[in-house]
Amino acid sequence: MSHALGTAHRTLIRCLVCGCSEVRTDYVLDLGWIFLAECPRCDHRWTHTGEPPARAIHARPALRIHREVASAA
Repeated sequence: MSHALGTAHRTLIRCLVCGCSEVRTDYVLDLGWIFLAECPRCDHRWTHTGEPPARAIHARPALRIHREVASAA
């Protein structure tokens, strides 16, 4: 299989109540970015507004297009 799977991005955040490190997170776009977080241990949920963190973009090689010049004839 020549295709690689996408890199998993983890949010390094702990629950504000119990300190659990397995917090489920997501970003939602609804009149601006909203960060959603939920603790699976104590079920504490919270939100935060702001931009999501930047993700690395893997550049692909640019395709070179050679155009012919019109002849004078």
